[in-house]
Amino acid sequence: MRRIISLLLLSPVFMQAQINRSANQLAKENVSEYLGSKIFKAQSYKPVSFGQLKPCEEKDRRISWSISHKFEITESEYTLGKAMSIQHPYVFNFYMDSKMKVLRAEAYYID
Repeated sequence: MRRIISLLLLSPVFMQAQINRSANQLAKENVSEYLGSKIFKAQSYKPVSFGQLKPCEEKDRRISWSISHKFEITESEYTLGKAMSIQHPYVFNFYMDSKMKVLRAEAYYID
């Protein structure tokens, strides 16, 4: 009987953890899709790290969440007649609505 009661008391904690993990995963997938389809269509996109999904209070009431993302884009540059692949690191902050749809992105180039 004690086991059943303790499981019932702990189940909301486990459910909340699963919801948070699912929200993080959905945000990461939407950000990757946004980068690949809208911003860097022709370049090679390599994710480095994602930040944590955070609640965000902006002037725009549609924005509910924010997440930062570090990644690298491989671009071809020609130097002295030779093609060279150069990786450029970027950091983006993405702002999403309550359904995890990307509404706005802010980019920072890291040199």
